Amino acid sequence: MKKKIKKLLFLLIAVLMQNMSAFCQTNQTDFPVLKGSYLGQTQLGDKSQVFAPGFVSTEYGELNAVFNSDGTEFYFSRRGIPGTNTMLMVTKLIDNEWTKPEPVNFSGTNDDIDPFITSDGNSMIYCSGKVRHLEGRAFMNHDFWISEREGNKWGEPVLFAKEAISEFEDYFPIVTKNGNLYFNSQRGGQGTNDIFCSKYVNGQYTAAEKLPEPINSPHREFDAFLSQDEKIMIFSSTKPGGFGASDIYISCKKPDNSWSEPTNLGNDINSAASEYGATITPDGNYFFYTSTRNGNEDIFWTSAKNIKEIVRKFEKQEL
Repeated sequence: MKKKIKKLLFLLIAVLMQNMSAFCQTNQTDFPVLKGSYLGQTQLGDKSQVFAPGFVSTEYGELNAVFNSDGTEFYFSRRGIPGTNTMLMVTKLIDNEWTKPEPVNFSGTNDDIDPFITSDGNSMIYCSGKVRHLEGRAFMNHDFWISEREGNKWGEPVLFAKEAISEFEDYFPIVTKNGNLYFNSQRGGQGTNDIFCSKYVNGQYTAAEKLPEPINSPHREFDAFLSQDEKIMIFSSTKPGGFGASDIYISCKKPDNSWSEPTNLGNDINSAASEYGATITPDGNYFFYTSTRNGNEDIFWTSAKNIKEIVRKFEKQEL
């Protein structure tokens, strides 16, 4: 009897071990192995599609797509994981294979979003919700921080552009070639969002100024992506006349330095849901943005041909 029990226990343990091994192997093989440029994704025509499903875009919320200048690192934000803050994530192309996305080494303690990588790849400017002290008063809001690359890691972040930020919520920093800082802020009051610019003069930032119409309106404008020469602005707005909650628009700089009337990017990019977080890849070929059209935040991408055509038409009209 004892021998039969021992034999049954041995068989049970063997089966459990076999199942555990199979489970581990399945988990390993189920995670996508991505190779080549743009995480091995193929852009089908000129239609928007979810970027790297199951790898970047998951059941959690993903937003803020940013490549470094040579396309070997891809950064984004992920939120909605129970018990965690919003984190900056990174995947790297190593030996022609993209690493599994993991938190940037300094991220995870605070609410970290909106990464921007400088063209030389050595600085990351991002938005983080941290406790700050002002005139003996402690408060927490989202401000801008900068981290410098230290080999394969990022250094300890420090406050960035303190002359431009406020005690209100400031988001989505973009730094242009001449150092000017564009961002959106809620300093106009709770529930507001307007686009601001702080110029870089003599090694420091000036007080931020709200951009005039037609960029800002009585409605919410936010997440402004600027070309490095500051001739193109792509941003989100909740103003009437769009396709949904917030749509993405494009405006071009006129010869007199004013901005053209914003053009809606159309119903392939925009939907009945919210679209925001627009960026263009460093090579200018693809347009990335975040949409909630599938019931959650996902990163989408599409060809930048439509945007280039809008810019060409504008330039032709201005000649």
